[in-house]
Amino acid sequence: MRRAPLLTLLCCALSGAALAQQPSPPDAPAPAPAALQVPQPQRVETQTGQEAPPAKEPLYARAQRLLDDFNQRHQQRVLEMSSYDKAGEAEPGLKQFADPRKVELELKDERDRQQTSEALANEYGEEATEVHNQEQAVQDFIAKRQKTLDELSKQVSAVNRQDLQVAAANLARQPGTDAQVRAMRSRLAEADVNEQKLAAQRPQGQQEISSAEEELKKLRALEQSLEKESKAYAADATSARQNQLNLADRLEFYVVRAKAEDVLDQDLKATETVQHLAASPEVHDTLASPAPSVKANAKPDAKCAQSSPDGKGCAETAAKTPKE
Repeated sequence: MRRAPLLTLLCCALSGAALAQQPSPPDAPAPAPAALQVPQPQRVETQTGQEAPPAKEPLYARAQRLLDDFNQRHQQRVLEMSSYDKAGEAEPGLKQFADPRKVELELKDERDRQQTSEALANEYGEEATEVHNQEQAVQDFIAKRQKTLDELSKQVSAVNRQDLQVAAANLARQPGTDAQVRAMRSRLAEADVNEQKLAAQRPQGQQEISSAEEELKKLRALEQSLEKESKAYAADATSARQNQLNLADRLEFYVVRAKAEDVLDQDLKATETVQHLAASPEVHDTLASPAPSVKANAKPDAKCAQSSPDGKGCAETAAKTPKE
C-alpha cells in the first residue's frame, strides 16, 4: 500500500481528533474576519457642491486595529496548535503528523507577523514624515516672525530722533523753510509710529517665537520617537522573515523524513518476507551422479564400412549420432 493515501487518511484523522479536542462553548468567539471593516466618516458636501475628503484616522487607531486583528488571528492559531498537541498525546501514532502541521501553523503565524510589522512600520514612517512637514511649517513661521521684528528694529535704529529734532528746530528759525520743517516733522512722526509698532509687536512676536520654538522641540522629539518605532517594527518584520526561513527548513526536514520513513517501511517489509529459490532435487541428483563414460573400440557399422573403406566417414557419422 502506498504511503501517500495512508498519509492523507491519517491527516484527516488527525484533523478530526484535533477538532474533537477543541472546547466548543455556546458563546465561543466567531472566526476573525479577513479584514476588520472600520466605519468611515460620512462625506460632507461643501458650498461648491464637491465632497470633502474623509478625515484621516489617527495613528493610534490605525496601529491598534492592526495589532488587534493580528492578535485575534494569532490566538486562533495557538488554539489550533494546542489541539494538535492534545491529539498527538491522545493517539501517539498521530504525533509524527501533528508536528509538521504545527510547523505549518507557526510558519503562517510568522508570515502574518511579518506583514503586520511591515504595515505598522509603514504607518509610523508616514506619520514621521507628516510630523517633519509640520516642523518645517513651524520653522517657516518662526523665520517669518523674526524677520518682521528685525525689519522693524532696523527701521527704528536707522532713524536718529535727536538729529531730526535738532534739524527741525534749526529749520524753524530760518525763514522760508516751512516745507522742510513739515517734512522733517513727518519723518519724526513716522519714527514715532515705528517705535510704537515695534514696542507693541516685540513682546507678542517674541512670545510667539518662543512658543513656536517649544512646539518645534516637541515635534522633533515626536518625529524621533515615530522613526524609532518604525525602525523597531521593521526589525520585527526582518526577524519574522528569518524565522520563516528556519521554519521552512524544519518543515523540509519533516517532509524528507516522511519520505525516508516511507522507503524504510516498504523495504523493511521486503526484507522480513525474503524467500530464496533453492535448486530442485533433480538438479542435485544430476550433479551428484558420475559423468557417463565413452565406449572404446566400437565396431563400425557394416553399411558404413562398405561405403567408406578407410573408415573415416564412419567415425564422423558416429560422432554426429546422438548418444542414447
